[in-house]
Amino acid sequence: MSELELVGPLVGGMGSIGVGEMHTTIASKIAFSKNLDDNCNILVKDTEMLHAIKKDKEMKAQRNSHKDTTNAYKLWTNRVSEATKEVQKLKLKYEEETLPWWRILKRSDLSEEMEKKSNCVRQLMNDECLKDFLVDKPPEPVLKELNVPQISGYPTLQGALDNTLVLLKNNKIKIIGVCGTKGVGKTTIMRNLNNNEEIAKLFEIVIFVKVTPNDRKLQEKIAHRLMLDKGIDKEDSDDIARRIHRELENKRYLLILDEVEDAINLELLGIPSDNNNGSKVVIVTRFPLVYKLNRVQRVIKVAELSPDEAWKMFRDTVYAFNPKIDSPDIQPTAKLVCKRCSRLPLLIYNIANSFKLKESASSWWAGLEDLKPWPELQSQGLEELYSCLKFCYDELNDKRKQKCFLYTSLYPADSKVYSDYLVECWAAQGLLGDINDTRSYQSARNCGIDILEHLANVSLLEKGEAMIYVNMNHCMRQLALHISSKDPECSFYLQDGEESENLSNSRAWQQARWVSMRKVHELRRSQDCSTILTLLLRKNPELTALPECFFENMSSLLLLDLYSSMITQLPSSLSKLTGLRGLFLNRCELLESLSSEIGLLQFLEVLDIRDTKVIFIPLQIGFLTKLRCLRIPFIASEDNEAQNVHVISKLHRLEELTIQIISYEQWCNDANNVLAHVASLENVTHLRCCFPSSIILGEFLSRSKSWHNKQNSFRFTVGCQNSRRPQILEFFEYKITNYLRYCNGGQRDDPAIIEVLPKTDAFELVCHKDIRKLSNFAGIACLERIRGLLIKRCNQVLTIVSGETSSNVMNGIQIETAVILPNLEQLYLENLLNLKCAFRGPLHSGTFSRLQTLSLKNCPRLSQIFSNGAIQHFSELQKLKLEDCSIIEELIGEDIERERDVLPKLEILLLVNLPNFKSICTTHTLAWSSLELLRIHNCHKFKTLPLDSVNAVNLKSIKGQQEWWANLDWTNNEEVLQRLQPIFVASNEYFS
Repeated sequence: MSELELVGPLVGGMGSIGVGEMHTTIASKIAFSKNLDDNCNILVKDTEMLHAIKKDKEMKAQRNSHKDTTNAYKLWTNRVSEATKEVQKLKLKYEEETLPWWRILKRSDLSEEMEKKSNCVRQLMNDECLKDFLVDKPPEPVLKELNVPQISGYPTLQGALDNTLVLLKNNKIKIIGVCGTKGVGKTTIMRNLNNNEEIAKLFEIVIFVKVTPNDRKLQEKIAHRLMLDKGIDKEDSDDIARRIHRELENKRYLLILDEVEDAINLELLGIPSDNNNGSKVVIVTRFPLVYKLNRVQRVIKVAELSPDEAWKMFRDTVYAFNPKIDSPDIQPTAKLVCKRCSRLPLLIYNIANSFKLKESASSWWAGLEDLKPWPELQSQGLEELYSCLKFCYDELNDKRKQKCFLYTSLYPADSKVYSDYLVECWAAQGLLGDINDTRSYQSARNCGIDILEHLANVSLLEKGEAMIYVNMNHCMRQLALHISSKDPECSFYLQDGEESENLSNSRAWQQARWVSMRKVHELRRSQDCSTILTLLLRKNPELTALPECFFENMSSLLLLDLYSSMITQLPSSLSKLTGLRGLFLNRCELLESLSSEIGLLQFLEVLDIRDTKVIFIPLQIGFLTKLRCLRIPFIASEDNEAQNVHVISKLHRLEELTIQIISYEQWCNDANNVLAHVASLENVTHLRCCFPSSIILGEFLSRSKSWHNKQNSFRFTVGCQNSRRPQILEFFEYKITNYLRYCNGGQRDDPAIIEVLPKTDAFELVCHKDIRKLSNFAGIACLERIRGLLIKRCNQVLTIVSGETSSNVMNGIQIETAVILPNLEQLYLENLLNLKCAFRGPLHSGTFSRLQTLSLKNCPRLSQIFSNGAIQHFSELQKLKLEDCSIIEELIGEDIERERDVLPKLEILLLVNLPNFKSICTTHTLAWSSLELLRIHNCHKFKTLPLDSVNAVNLKSIKGQQEWWANLDWTNNEEVLQRLQPIFVASNEYFS
């Protein structure tokens, strides 16, 4: 081949450049052509080195799994991948084309490309991002809990989780409390909550930590979860708080604090409190006091499992290892073992595991007989439980409180023990200090209530409705009985039906201090019972008689309780109980008289003979000069005369008196005489009584020596017979002490009522003849204290409050002259046949400012509830019920400003039996920001819900008849229908 043939293509490719430049270019092309093989080898080796560097970095990243690679490094790896692809293309081109040496132009072009790519690869090898390519990983949004017990088959546990989820979606609630006794499953519920898929969607990060008493350690745990713990050992708490705050201030977080035992200052820990982005805090505790200290807005109470749930958990735990538990000869014994577990998941799990390998009925029965009270069982979980509960007991750090707690174990687990009665028992035992001329019974009662509240707040006892009663769960009772069995001063004997053998200690009942016997048929004369301080023979319907000498050797007895037994008389040996302080004979329905010996009980402080047939008033009571509390029925004698009324005047130390009216007609004749003697008592601070008329009430108030001089509590019924449990008191979650029911009154009868009202907490006004509106009845000032109000069958009432008839004018409009019912929490309006508009504005600011519940029932002429701006005063209303009102068409009939948050705290709306009701309000733009439950029953003309795609964000349930739901108008609202259909529950049941 000639030289012209070799360089011809090169020259042709040069174009019109100069000779010198052409010479240089040709030389360069020839050089690149000669170096093609070398450049290819260099490129391959550089690429191999690049891959080696990348692999080293990947291995280092894997070894440092707690770290992540930088974004720059991630971009570098992408560039490496792209470069690798380009190198492969060049290598493939080199191998496939096999260019001979004389193809100088093509060879030089390929060689030049390879050299450039090698330079690019070397730049990647030396990139600055490789020096510090690892950084701390951001925290995982959710750290999944491992080996979490499933709770889906247990409605008690699953229900608590579901309720917590609902609150977590409520934008108005920031801090939620989850409360329950130790071992009840709170932590298990929270672990399931942490792993719930919805939680990952709701929050950017979930922080689940067990709280420690040391705030610094708690702060470090939170910092560690947020991966902020580097160098915190050298920082003070404020610096750590600032780091935590910076990390969370723009995040939607969920903070779950488990096992909280005291107040926690979240701001000092660094938890932002002012971000309104839906972040939440869950406080998990066994102490009710804790959620009060931590500004908890809603509380989820976790109860013990139901008996069926407890058995399912026990059975499933054993069955996984031993299916024989289902055999007919083992299962009955297994259920008895399960019953010992107090329905607490922690106990169930541990005890079930200790029985799971027993395969015969005999071994199960032997295990049951050997099964000690759980505090004595050797198991890590149970020792932890015992240690925790024993710590709560020890932390009382007060012998008196500890004995009060132990004493309460005399009553069956989970039974209602009425607070007033329990405090009286403690007082009789001397646990509340001396009661004498310088220290009143009320002081002792106050002390007892304080102890009772403390025991409930530290979760040793459980509060019942309105603190009217308390109860002790199975677990706490076993703890208390275990401790009592080790303390001679609290030695006990329990004969408690089927549990008697398990709960009694070994000593005979005659040698115990505290004795409780139920299901007793008969009692024999005892030998030496001189150590007994309490004898409870409550609820023994087959106990019809006590041996005459039964109390012969019980000289130390301080309290005797025969409640609801069938005895017909008391034995003569009662006279031996010279130190007795408390005697309860209430509901001994066959008891017709008190024996003469009762007059010898000189130290008796409490006597309760309600619901007996004892004629008013036994002469022997007059000898009980230290009596502080008397509860007695008024039953007329055969000649219809009250006997021995003068006896009352002798009870100079009496502080609490309840007269239960049985013979009402005779009471109307004798009340003035009886009450004159009651009025002579100077120390009465609590009186429950019926006054046949307001005139008799007025006479009593004018004569009473204690009414004006003492801080009184009372339950008065005027104009009708007293009821055992007043209706209005049922609606309160706390105890109401001062109650007044006024029936069948008229305007001329009101002055005595007006004197009582300023001291009244709950007021029932029934069948008043003249009242047209509330302020006409009593004036505003005397209603300021009222927290509960029921107005019923007052057929002259046209409105409850109204600004129309007042002489005060604001901006040319008449307005009520003062704040009306500023402390009212519950308002019930029933059977008001002429009520037309319940609340007519304008009203003074502060009126109804605390009202939480409003109920209107059977008001057939009611056409409006709120008018003329009155609705703006109901900003705290949480529950509204409208029932049996035949003509009302609309709930909110007045014009409302667009987008205004009317009734901003309303959670529950009930509409029942409203035949002409058509709409809740005229506008669909109201927020209904707190509404959770909507119940509709027999409102067939109600066709349109005031809901759209964005309001009522917290609504979780609509309940009503299927026919009503099917007939709703969804025109142009298909999106709303799709949103609400999943929360609708069809039901034909009436609800209250």
